[in-house]
Formats: sequence, C-alpha cells, structure tokens
Amino acid sequence: MAQRHQARCRPGPHHHRREVVPGRPAPQARLHRPPGDLAEPGTLRRPARRHPAGHRWLRRRVVGQLVGDVLREIVLPRLDLVKPSGGGFMARCPAHDDGKASLSISTGRDHPVLLHCHAGCDPEDILAKMGLTWADLSTPRERRDDGEWTPAGPATAVYDYRDENGTLLFQVLRTATKDFRQRVPDPTAKSGWTWRLGDTRRVLYRLPEVIEAVRKGLEVYICEGEKDVHTLVAHGLVATCNPGGAGKWRPEYTEVLREAVVTIVADRDEPGQVHARQVRDSLVDVASYVRIVEAASGKDATDHVNAGHSLADLVEVWSTETPTKPDLAPDLWEFIATEDEPYDWIVPGLLERGDRLMLTGFEGLGKSMLVRQMATMIAAGIHPFTWKPIQPHKVLLIDCENSERQSRRKFRPLAAASIKHGHRVPDGGLRLIHRPSGIDLTRDEDAAWLLERVTAHQPDVLFIGPFYRLHATNLNDELACRKVVAVLDKARTSVDCALVIETHAGHAETGLNKRSVRPRGSSLLLGWPEFGFGLAPAEDPKPGRPCMDVAVKPWRGARDQRDWPARLTWGDPDGWPWQVAPEPNEM
Repeated sequence: MAQRHQARCRPGPHHHRREVVPGRPAPQARLHRPPGDLAEPGTLRRPARRHPAGHRWLRRRVVGQLVGDVLREIVLPRLDLVKPSGGGFMARCPAHDDGKASLSISTGRDHPVLLHCHAGCDPEDILAKMGLTWADLSTPRERRDDGEWTPAGPATAVYDYRDENGTLLFQVLRTATKDFRQRVPDPTAKSGWTWRLGDTRRVLYRLPEVIEAVRKGLEVYICEGEKDVHTLVAHGLVATCNPGGAGKWRPEYTEVLREAVVTIVADRDEPGQVHARQVRDSLVDVASYVRIVEAASGKDATDHVNAGHSLADLVEVWSTETPTKPDLAPDLWEFIATEDEPYDWIVPGLLERGDRLMLTGFEGLGKSMLVRQMATMIAAGIHPFTWKPIQPHKVLLIDCENSERQSRRKFRPLAAASIKHGHRVPDGGLRLIHRPSGIDLTRDEDAAWLLERVTAHQPDVLFIGPFYRLHATNLNDELACRKVVAVLDKARTSVDCALVIETHAGHAETGLNKRSVRPRGSSLLLGWPEFGFGLAPAEDPKPGRPCMDVAVKPWRGARDQRDWPARLTWGDPDGWPWQVAPEPNEM
C-alpha cells in the first residue's frame, strides 16, 4: 500500500500524496517540464513552494525566451470560453467534457507555459487536443530587428503620429487581423518601445500636413482610420484621422481645424455614422465649412476607390448652409404680380413634388401592397391607376415594419410586372431600406439618420411607414407626433420630394358600427398632410369570402383636384395586384 502511494508521489524534497480520482488512472510520477531533448542544462528547477494537496500545477520550462504573447497567439485561439483570471486566463479544458472553464493558463517569471486543469487532466492530453506539442510552445522568440513586431503578431502597417514640429510622439501598428497596437519611443526599454501610450500627447494623424493645409485654406478630409487617410493622400488630398478610431474624437483636435474647410468621410455602418455626426457637431461652430460624405460603394473611402469610383463620386449626406443676408418679405403687389409656377407633377393629376400624402386603411385590406405597387410603378414610369407611361422618378422606400425577406417576396412579382408591361424599373430607380424594429424620430440620432439617408439618395418620392413605427411613444401623444412630422417635413424639404406615409385607420367610435378611415393617433395628423385617402371595404364581405373591392375614401380634402379612383379591385392577371374597379353602374 505504501509502495503504491509512493509511486504517485511527486519526486523531490516536497513529497505529498495525490488524491486518487475514482475511475481515472493515476498520473505517472514526473517533473512538469518539457522533454529532455528540449531542455538545456541549468534550466530545470523544482517548484519553489508546495501547493495544497489535491491541486496539480503542471509547469513546463521551455528553452530560451518564449514569445511574450505565445498564449494570445497560439494557445488561447484554440480554446473556448476564454476569460481573464488573475494574472492569466481560464478556459474550457479540451481534454475532457468540460461544462465550465476549469483550465488555468498563465506564464511565469521566465516565460514558461503553466497549464492546470482543475479536473486533473494530463498536460500532454490537453496539448494533443489543441493540436500542439511542447516544441510549438518552446520555440525561442524570433528577433524583430525590423521594428514591426507587436504583441498581437507581425505588423502589416506602421503609422507615425508626429507633433507640429515633426517629432515622433507615438506609433499605431496594424496587424493582419485588424488588431491595432500603440507604442511610444522609450530609450530605457530594450526594444526601444513601450506598448502603452500612458499620458503621451494625442494628436491628429499627419498633423504637420493638416496645419499647413488649414493655413493655406485647403480642404481637409477626416477619415475614421489611417488606411483611408493614405487612400485619399495617394489621390492628392489632405487627409487625417484621430487615433483610436470611432468615438475617440477630442476637443483639442477641433481647435486644430478652426476656420478650416472640412469634409468628414463617414464609414457606412452605425458606429461610423455616429462618429461622423460627433465630429461634425464639434466642428460646426468652429470650422468655416463642414460636410459629411459617404462611399458610393462599400463601407469606406478605400472600398469606394477600389470599386472604380472617383473621389468626386463620394455621396454628400450633410453640409452646412452658406450663410446669406436675410431678404425682406415681398409686399402685396409684388406677391400677386409673381407668376405662378406650373405644376411639377411626379404622377400627372395625382402626386405633385412637395406633396404630403397619407394613405390609411383597415387591417388586411392591402394598403401595404398598394404602397409597394405605387412605388414600383412610379419608379418604372407607369401611372399607378391608368397604367399610362409617365416620366420615371427616383423612389426611396423605407419599410419600418417588414423584414427584407418578407419584402423581397412581395417585390419580385412587382418587378416582373414592370418588365412585362415594357417599363422595367431602371437600375437605382427604386431603393429599399428596411428597419423592421422601427425608428424613433423623437430621438436626435434617428432623426439625423433619416435626414442623412434622404439627403444621400435624393429621391423624387419618399415612401415611409407605417406611422406608428416612426416613434416609440403613445400614438395619441401630440408632442411626440409634432416632433415626428417636423423631422419628416425637414427630410421632405431638404430634397424637395413628395412624401407618402402609410398608417392604420382608427377604430370605430363609441356607439357607431362603422369605422372611419381617418388615421389612428393624434388629431394633428388630420390636418398635417395635403391629402389623405383611406381604403375601406366597398361592401360588407360575406362570411368566408375575401373582400375583392375596396372604396378609396378621401378624409383630408384636397387643396387642388387630384384624380384618385373611387374604387379599386384586387387581383390583376398581368401582375399588378391593384387596378381601378369599374363603377357599380358600369358593371
């Protein structure tokens, strides 16, 4: 018995008994060190302290100097549920069915790899499951005399941040995995660098060039990252960015650009757009002119150029207005002597540029499909109700209710119908944005997002809705409603487009059997649009029979005559779901 326990004791002066785990073979007695052919004389040491009984600290000494980030580069990417713990990491052990993070990984003073499975797994088994050997972890550090080594792997690009006089303050190094590391010159360090900025002064990238451009009155482009800066510089522009990327703009950067002409190149994602607005807000009262542009294709300026676009093709989504002296209002005689402008029809007799049209309807009658059909036909150059050819117009549809998958199924037959009728929707004629979770136009962020989308697309007609998905408060809240319509009006007037809003009809009033087609929610909506039409059953449908005909009822009186049909019928064999129904006396 004593002999069996002795076989399970750790060699060395600190003998202690290892507890036997039922059903698991007892581990072999050996030092936790690399195989002998990897060891150098004098590198093996016995543990300096004794660990409590029942714990297995599996220590491996390696040859030479280990790569400082060997855990981060080699070991940790092969493990699951990795999380920091003390001076090391905890992870799920790959050598057994580990329901939680029971494997401890760390390094010691001389850079050994320390593996400790709290369930008692052998380190050789752990490494084998990761596809590694001790030799993989014991390779001496490769010397980096080229200055491009980083704790996250080799650098693919090095960006120098210099002060006004050209003195190097710090560097940003980019790796192939888009990991960015920062370092400052440190003559006391063996490598000559310290891998943290600490209290080092932060400055704009290419600061001397930016200062010179501002002095000469040249336009300065602000990008989100250094890669895009170099793309623009290669095309002869003055460009810069702040260190750290999106969300890291500082007040001291703003002061450098006082009285400058600034173009902000926003990345086409939410963090990039938020960052662009933050930079804009900090500069708008300081710089002489500020605008925001986006790539016509791809996410950023580099994608834009790689897609074959010129820098003149960058899409402007916002700009400061050139200040002008206020003009006095015309007096009566000047006013009435001015000739009226002719109608600027988008759909002759139906929809004029600048109109606000609200389309309501009962649930399930097909008002959403009518909106899609109108958007498709206007973009294709077809009158929605007479089917006569008209001038095609650019349409932007923002669906705040349906997913892309749901919408795609509805638009496929409509696109096919436009081809069948000989008026294919032109490329770029109808653009679709889906926000199935809705937007809240009472929030500044969402209001700015809508204005930027509309400004970027420059539509002739904007379809948006349903109205109840445009804010997150009570539908009867008049203050919220005022904020929403103010944002919609600002978007409409910014590009001089017509606006078509879909919304639900109200419920039946108390004591009345029939519902009104007036919009649900605040009474403000009754007087805001120029035109309001609602879909209602043309007759009481019989049980089990869908309503095929609907009445088109005006609920907001037209200030000018509009040729809307009185009835529509569902089910066109040629592909258009809705068509004008004959009057009852014509049937």
